[in-house]
Amino acid sequence: MRYALLLLPLLLLVGCQKTPSPSTSTGPAGASSPERLRAGATGSTTVTVTNTTSSPVTVNVAFSAASVVTPSQWSFCNVDAGLTCAFTLTASPGPGNSQSLPLAGQYLNATLAFNSTPSCNSTKAELNVNNPTWYDIVDVSLVDGYSNDIEINANGTLLGPPNPDGGNASVFGLFPYGCDICVARQSPPCGISPGGSGCKSGTQYNPTVPCQYQGPVMGGGSTITVSLMN
Repeated sequence: MRYALLLLPLLLLVGCQKTPSPSTSTGPAGASSPERLRAGATGSTTVTVTNTTSSPVTVNVAFSAASVVTPSQWSFCNVDAGLTCAFTLTASPGPGNSQSLPLAGQYLNATLAFNSTPSCNSTKAELNVNNPTWYDIVDVSLVDGYSNDIEINANGTLLGPPNPDGGNASVFGLFPYGCDICVARQSPPCGISPGGSGCKSGTQYNPTVPCQYQGPVMGGGSTITVSLMN
């Protein structure tokens, strides 16, 4: 399934400096809503992280300051410092290779990376879900670099995985290497040079192949699985 223009919320996901769309939600991003924050809220988004490889992996999570969900709420996630934590998934197949993230309808704005911190030279899964004033927004990002193949299944739509040798301009739901505005390397991080080729074609707010997936219902309601493929 292809989606046209994806409207971004007025905030930056951890790890990638992406420019938000002029069309944004009203109200502060991450603002609390009693209806959305109650446990088991109807329509709340669920997120599961899965390891499909034959080796155990460490999942590193960096939370935005706007996120209502915080590292201390996840007993399985060892808090590293501040707004970061890490947990381990066993090899696949077998028990322990999958972890459901406890959200209880709360707003999560976080970035995940496997076997590395969500920083330079790492592939990232970016999750902005259960925002009471916007739609779920998720993507696979190579803006800061590449480390492994991540795939996201969002309501049956596949995002990624990336091609390590490039050629990611045609991959749905993925920001190609250094392409901080999807269609160009405008001000890429991590010492990546601006310009060059390999980004999506089209315009920033109307790329031919979208770099992000937007959920169909404001406030959440998606089923999302983040998988390490290799």
